[in-house]
Amino acid sequence: MGLADREAKRAGRGVVASILHTEPVAGGKGRPKSVRETKQRISLAVLPSLYESVKKVAFVERRSISQLVAQLLEQYVQENGKKLEDYEKMNRDP
Repeated sequence: MGLADREAKRAGRGVVASILHTEPVAGGKGRPKSVRETKQRISLAVLPSLYESVKKVAFVERRSISQLVAQLLEQYVQENGKKLEDYEKMNRDP
């Protein structure tokens, strides 16, 4: 029995057969797309000593560094709401 014979036999049974002979479901595969805002990945350059300190704080608080940074950025945005308003005024179409 050669490789081609084994593959033909494998393709005719079990999970492989169900995958090969399944018609696509209308609307696509997997979970439906979410309407909520998704996170964006970014890169930050920080001093190694700062990163180590933040990593330790995150460990003690049982949170990820990403969660800590997101919280700090949200606080910063709230504290600088006036600057955001000024920015919006500057960039409005006349």
